[in-house]
Amino acid sequence: MTIEIVKAEGARVAAAAPHIPDLVHATGPQSYDYIFGGRQLCDPFIAAAWEAPDNFFSHQQSVLAFEDGIFRGVLISHDGPDHYKLKDAVWPVALALVDEGRATEADIRGLAARAEIASFMNPHVPEDCSYIIVVSVPEAARGRGAGRALMEHEIARARARGFSRVHLDVMSDNPAVGLYRAMGFEPMAETVTPIPCRQHGLAMELRMMLRL
Repeated sequence: MTIEIVKAEGARVAAAAPHIPDLVHATGPQSYDYIFGGRQLCDPFIAAAWEAPDNFFSHQQSVLAFEDGIFRGVLISHDGPDHYKLKDAVWPVALALVDEGRATEADIRGLAARAEIASFMNPHVPEDCSYIIVVSVPEAARGRGAGRALMEHEIARARARGFSRVHLDVMSDNPAVGLYRAMGFEPMAETVTPIPCRQHGLAMELRMMLRL
C-alpha cells in the first residue's frame, strides 16, 4: 500500500471538504472548543475557510494523503512571511457567516475575544520557516503512515523553499507529539496561559521546531 500526497485542488477540494472540520478539530479539541465555544460555530467556520482562498485554513495551503485512492489525511501549512497575513484573513470568513445567517454578531465578538486570549499560547512565527497549522489523519486510518508521509512532504517543501526550519504548535496531550519527536522536532517553548489553561482546562502548548 502506497501513500500518495497531492495538492488540494480541483475536484479534490470538494471531495475532502466533508472531512476537514472533524480533522481540524481533532488536532486540539479542547483548544478549538474554547476558542469557538463549541462545534456549532467551529464546523461552519472551518468549512467556509477551507473553501475560501488565502487564509489559515484554506485548501490553497493544503495537501492531501490518499492510499489506493482512499482519503487518509490533510496537512495545512504556509511560509513564515505569510503567517500573520493569513491569520488576519480568517476574519472576513467569520463575518461572512453572519451575512449568511449561520452565526450572529455576538458569536463573532465572542470568537474574537477568545481567539485573542488564546493567541498568547503561540510564540512568534519567524519568516525563515515553514509553519504547519494542521496535520491530521482520520482515527480509523492512523498507524498506516499517512501522517508521516504528510510531514515528510512538508519538510521537503520547506527545504525546496530555502527555509532553515519547520515550526508547528501542538497541544502537549496530543499523541502526535511522539511522531514529531521521532521525526526530529524539538520543543522550543512550553506555554501555559491562565485563562485557557487554568480556567478552562487546556493542556500546555508546545512550539516544536525541526532544523533543516
